[in-house]
Amino acid sequence: MTAKIIKFPGQRPCAAEAASGELAFGGATFDVVIGLVDGDPSHLRNASVRADDSLADLHGVIMRLFGWDDAHNYYFSQGSCRYEDPLLFSTQDCLSARCRRIYCAADVPVGRVLARSAPPLFYMYNLTNGRELTISLDSAQAMEQFG
Repeated sequence: MTAKIIKFPGQRPCAAEAASGELAFGGATFDVVIGLVDGDPSHLRNASVRADDSLADLHGVIMRLFGWDDAHNYYFSQGSCRYEDPLLFSTQDCLSARCRRIYCAADVPVGRVLARSAPPLFYMYNLTNGRELTISLDSAQAMEQFG
């Protein structure tokens, strides 16, 4: 008898997928809610992003939604992983960055981080003044996807 492997939403990629860096999301889109960490409901923004888009692409969406000028570095963080602005990442030593779980935002698909059920995704822009956002799945989509 052979075992059938069923992938669940949010399941981490297998070793082969992780090594190749390629995940197939089949054109899926995520409806996300983006808001300042201060929790003020007037600062919430909604957007739809393709799962195959990179976190750097999501950064561009955030710039347009909030009307910011894209003149500063940024990074995303989720748990112990950090996804940096490509310009900021280029200053990292590759081996050291991998050990510290720092990745280039241009190389990581949105679907890889949003498909996980936890922990939340944070975004920091303008590192000196600290504009921090939280990014989460729209609650209706999260209920549909994760039950």
